[in-house]
Amino acid sequence: MQNKDFYPDPKGTLDAADDFASFLQAEGGGELAPLSRAPVQGAVKIAFWGLRLYIVAMLILVTIGFTRGMH
Repeated sequence: MQNKDFYPDPKGTLDAADDFASFLQAEGGGELAPLSRAPVQGAVKIAFWGLRLYIVAMLILVTIGFTRGMH
């Protein structure tokens, strides 16, 4: 017998609304825990600044390329 989660009905539709509702109720759904941003520090901060500088450099090069065109 095939698992109905991996093989939906032959019509090709998959109705997961009831399954999700039962999962949410079983897990005590409703209120979600509040989330806060993690502080970006150290090597990650340096990497993000490096990416920003790279993007700016590429935008400058593309602008130069478009303004000079193919002559």
